[in-house]
Amino acid sequence: MPKDFELSGPAFVGLVVRDVAASAEFYERKLGFRRDPEGFRVPGGAGVTFLTYPILFAIGPAPPGLDLEKIPRPILVPALWFKTANSHVVHDALVKDGVTILRPLKTGRFGRQFTFVDPDGYAITIYDRDAPPEGWEAD
Repeated sequence: MPKDFELSGPAFVGLVVRDVAASAEFYERKLGFRRDPEGFRVPGGAGVTFLTYPILFAIGPAPPGLDLEKIPRPILVPALWFKTANSHVVHDALVKDGVTILRPLKTGRFGRQFTFVDPDGYAITIYDRDAPPEGWEAD
């Protein structure tokens, strides 16, 4: 590597979606994300950026020629995880709103975690701990 070559982790994550308006409403109303008023434009139309922390999250239209209907569901890659203070509360709210839960709430390496499916079929995991508890071992 060159002498001053340095990268940090991701600073932006974006997903392509079938219907930007419907997906934006889902992420606003079901997950409580706030839109960045500036948004962004990509080939194919306008996207929506959310003011998530520490990494910005966005959705945008699929580029011309990409048929999202042909991708098998659930969409497991890229792996996308959102952190919360209380996975159980988020889980119960999403269940109440009729969101499909792909993997049930359980204790795992990253605390209480579960995976749901968003309107486009992306599998998204919610978790509440950055490191395993001391002495934690996988099943």
